[in-house]
Amino acid sequence: MKSALPALVFLLAALLTRLPTLTRSVLDWDESLYFLMAQQWRAGHLPYTTIWDNKPIGIYAIFAAFQFLIPGVAAMRVASIVCVGLLAAIVFRITEIINAQRTAAWFAGAALVLCSLSNDGLSANTELFMASFTALAVLAVLADAPAWVTGLLLGCAFMVKYVSAAEAPFILALLLHRRRSLQAALACLAGAALPLAAVVLLYASTGHLALWWDCNIAANLRRAGAPLTHAALLWALHTQAWRWGPLYLAALALAFTSLKRPFTEKFLPLWLLGGLAGAASAKSFYDHYFLQVLPVLCVCLGVILARLPRLPFLRAGVALAALSLPLWAAHIALRDASGPDNVARAGVDIAAQHPASLFVLDSQPILYALTALQPPTRYVLPSELTKRFMPSVAGVDAPAEIARILATKPQFIARRSPAPTDPATINPQIYVLADAALTADYALWRHYPGIEVYKLK
Repeated sequence: MKSALPALVFLLAALLTRLPTLTRSVLDWDESLYFLMAQQWRAGHLPYTTIWDNKPIGIYAIFAAFQFLIPGVAAMRVASIVCVGLLAAIVFRITEIINAQRTAAWFAGAALVLCSLSNDGLSANTELFMASFTALAVLAVLADAPAWVTGLLLGCAFMVKYVSAAEAPFILALLLHRRRSLQAALACLAGAALPLAAVVLLYASTGHLALWWDCNIAANLRRAGAPLTHAALLWALHTQAWRWGPLYLAALALAFTSLKRPFTEKFLPLWLLGGLAGAASAKSFYDHYFLQVLPVLCVCLGVILARLPRLPFLRAGVALAALSLPLWAAHIALRDASGPDNVARAGVDIAAQHPASLFVLDSQPILYALTALQPPTRYVLPSELTKRFMPSVAGVDAPAEIARILATKPQFIARRSPAPTDPATINPQIYVLADAALTADYALWRHYPGIEVYKLK
């Protein structure tokens, strides 16, 4: 029971801190895509066959499992709660193994629950799920689990999001340092290959291997061509500093003071370096990309706390100072997520009309799930059709696809209000086509803050 106590405590903490968002219809664009893909899979359609995405299959499997257990959008909220609670327990155990101080371990786990509320961590994005497998792989090494288990966990992380590969070499180095065995390294690599091999076999056996390759390999090679802008980098540095700045400072302090300490502590800055490389690899620096490094940041924070003299006032003061910015960032994130759920309102109102069809032009694609309607296109994420860069990643002729959809005259069309106008990011041609169709064939049916719904005349 004692060994299960941290997991139970952190699960309860994750539930209580995220309870206000339990029924929230959408917190981030991407989670809606994963939700829809999982629904399609449960309906018998293998991922990528009816909806396009360039993520590996693991996140859809996680969503599908929770959809099987829990109805509605709450499935992905509960998935996030379980993920955060278990990840905090893993961070607790890693910290405890490294410094043998249970108080510091409790602090590290609590820091993860708190910090996961910001940097878009309230949403059910891939990074926290991926980080759970990666951190569990680190724990497997430290707990002397079989090497193939460590590899299998790394392979699962890779099948949730490919950028986990940037952390894998450092975890393999930790394994080699502890085992001093080439055989263990080979067993780890074999275990890591199993999830990918299973997915390739699945798609080959169903005749969809070329589709899998295009969505998972070719599309991500095209995605890697995104330009790096100084503005995006500076924005990321600024936001990370004021949200998790104390955690990064703790990691930096650990890096400078661990040179003469055991390799396990030297490993932590290396693990962080790999995670940051993964977060930066897409060159877009979205908030949630940095959730990948949260586990190691919290472990670093716990280790630094354990090194302090055992003076209660000193440790309490350092702990409060370290969590002050994350606490404020969490407050802002929860505040922003607690407003009226206009997407859910729109979904209920549209569903009450028993519509024959719906096209979400550039509003939230979770509307398809809320109305139980089939998307009229494989490209359900608005950026894949309305933006300048993502259509090239998806390999779609966006104007032609929009024209095809509009020609079918969907009964309802949902769009953002006000419409985006930045010519640097959107494709104006798409909005010319949409505006012409709306003017000719549709009337504004309902208006919600941020959403306009048009109905066929």
